Formats: sequence, structure tokens, C-alpha cells
Amino acid sequence: MSKILHISNKDAGENHVSNGSGWTYFNWCLPVGLLTCAWLSLSYDIPVSRFFQSGQIPGFLREIVENTEPFGHGIGVVILMMTCAIVHRERSGSYVYAGAIALGAGLCTNVLKFGIGRSRPRDLDLANLNLSETFSGWFPYLNGVTTSQSFPSGHTTVAWALAAVFCHLHPHARMYFIGLAMFVGYGRVQCSAHFPSDVLVGAALGWTVASVAVRRLPVAFENHNQKKTSNITTQNSPQAQAA
Repeated sequence: MSKILHISNKDAGENHVSNGSGWTYFNWCLPVGLLTCAWLSLSYDIPVSRFFQSGQIPGFLREIVENTEPFGHGIGVVILMMTCAIVHRERSGSYVYAGAIALGAGLCTNVLKFGIGRSRPRDLDLANLNLSETFSGWFPYLNGVTTSQSFPSGHTTVAWALAAVFCHLHPHARMYFIGLAMFVGYGRVQCSAHFPSDVLVGAALGWTVASVAVRRLPVAFENHNQKKTSNITTQNSPQAQAA
């Protein structure tokens, strides 16, 4: 009985940490802060991108950061969620929802890419370039421009959306998930795929979409937590032990 109470109290504690007022405040202030940083970083987009194009980053650091990319890639997310669902079968539904939310956030990014055209740093000559010249106007695809896919960063959006959901599922490790998402965003700037502002907007979008989805679908996650506790309670009941 004490073991059952210990497990139940642990689950209740995790839910309290995840839904506490302090975390809720942080949860909604974070995207506002990211968007503010994105606005402030616009004037530094080109200088920062020039620095990374110069190739001054050590090779080992570049390799480490690039290896975090699957956390923000659609295929990587599917494989990761499938693995988690197989290993933790009692919470498989939660991981399916987590993957769906992350990929859904990525689709939101594609909508913005369709409406706002911006060239990637690696496709531009940054030596003598103004900030306005990085943008190619509204609805670039309708004008036959198919290379303007920099704003916002899709990889970063997916990574931050997945991090937000994982912070809800595993609040004790939320700093790890946020840090991993930050590495994904940094990697997109490092490889000249995006400007810093693209990454910051993508992070804000991913975190916001996931946070809203988790609030709108709380039953999807709580049911699996209750099912897990119920199964453990049943297995440790006196009747089950006597059998």
C-alpha cells in the first residue's frame, strides 16, 4: 500500500509542477520574450550570418550541434515518438499526441513560409546586403519564387513544440528539453539555413502552438497518467499478490 501511495504522490507532484502558477507564467511569457528578441535581433541578422558563413566555428562544435537536428526534423520526430511509444507502452497515446502536436506546429510554419518570402543566408551574398533585401515580398510562391523559405525556421518550430509537450509530460527534465530545442535553433543559424530572427520566431510559434494544444487536449494526457497509476495499483493490490 505504501508503494502505491508513493507512486500516486509522485505522479501528483509531477502534475503540480507542470501546472503550477510559476510554470504557467513562464509558459506564456516565454513566447513573448522570444518574439521581442526576434524584433531586436533583426538589425543583427546579417552580421551574425556573416560570422557563421566565415567558417570560424570549430569543427567539433559544428558536428555536435548538427547532430541535434533530428529533434526538429519531421522524420526524426516520428522515429523518436515511435521509440518512446514502444518503450513506454502504458503512455503510448501521449507520445502519439506529442508527435502530432509537433508536426502540426511545423505545418503552421509552412503557412507562414507561403505568405512571407525571405531568402536563406546561404543563398545570399551577405557582403553588401541590406536587411530589406533578404525579404522577397508577400506570397512568393504565387510570384514564382520557390527559394524563399527562411522565415520562420521549421526545424526550430518543431523542436520547440516537442520540447513544450515533453515539458508537460516530464516536468522534472524540462530544462533539458528546452536546452535541446535551443541547440536545434542555434544549429539552423550555424549552418546558414536561417537568420537569428527566423529561429526566434519559429521557437515562439512552436512553443505557443504546443502550449495551446496541451491546454485544449488535457484529457489525452491525463487519461494515460491515470491509466498508468491504475495499472500499477492493480498489480500491487493484495488480491493480485495473492494470485
